[in-house]
Amino acid sequence: MMRMRSQVAMLSMVLATPAIAQTAAPLTPAQTIEAVAASKTGEVEGVFEFVVASSGAGGFSAYLNSAANYRDPGNLTIELHTGARNGLKDKLGGHAEDMLVGKRVRVKGTARRVPVGSHFQTRISVETADQIEILG
Repeated sequence: MMRMRSQVAMLSMVLATPAIAQTAAPLTPAQTIEAVAASKTGEVEGVFEFVVASSGAGGFSAYLNSAANYRDPGNLTIELHTGARNGLKDKLGGHAEDMLVGKRVRVKGTARRVPVGSHFQTRISVETADQIEILG
């Protein structure tokens, strides 16, 4: 009886812990935001996919957003750091923030909830261009 209780306790702990690694289809922005919110670590590693609705740049980074307004609570943002920006510029023949609006992208990385001004945003930090696949 005691062994069964401990097996049930272990099983409930395993089922209650959100999955960090992903094996299924790419996550949508809504699925990503939900998974990050449910994660004990505040991050989810995996593959994410969306159509770029808006973009921007600031400092050394560029941003690709799943929503027209980056402040939208349902927005998922890809933050392109210098290496990724340069690699994509070479590949695309222009700046990613100009060339990828309206395109479907798939990105591999870790999604995290980060503070941005007075709100929070779920963001995937991208260091290299090979983390992003342009689907069309």
